[in-house]
Amino acid sequence: MCKPVYALFSLSMKKGAEKLAKVVAEHRKILATSGTAKYLREHGIDVINLSEITGIEESKTLKTLHPKVFEMINTGEIDIVVVNLYPFKEKPCVDNIDIGGVTLLRAAAKNFERVLAVCKPDQYSEVVACFPDIERLRKKFACTAFRVTSEYDRAIGEWICAGW
Repeated sequence: MCKPVYALFSLSMKKGAEKLAKVVAEHRKILATSGTAKYLREHGIDVINLSEITGIEESKTLKTLHPKVFEMINTGEIDIVVVNLYPFKEKPCVDNIDIGGVTLLRAAAKNFERVLAVCKPDQYSEVVACFPDIERLRKKFACTAFRVTSEYDRAIGEWICAGW
């Protein structure tokens, strides 16, 4: 019996993700953090809470940092990671410094040969347009993910170091 293949959704900006999730759900089981799972269910999409895989309840800041998640990304059992980061640039504060999302994106982008890292809502339509043939997007989206996380870290560093 084959193991199922999953897509992992963890979103701070959820609007519009339901269109992507509906297409993905035709081919993958969807894992999601609690708030994202609630949103997707409200749009009629079958979702598995990530806590069912990790075996631990989510806290506000530790949703995705679990060895099981990264093992599944490294093996390709999770082959799509859809994450957008906390809105630090819009509202700079310590609570908007995303740790888990950045880590997930970097793990997915590092494994671009078998994992698609989707980090911007404007990428959703491109994924939908070519689904299920997503292989050609992996390297391109990995480059975007590394750029996004780099810019995010730069903005945080500039904010923290301002006036120092």
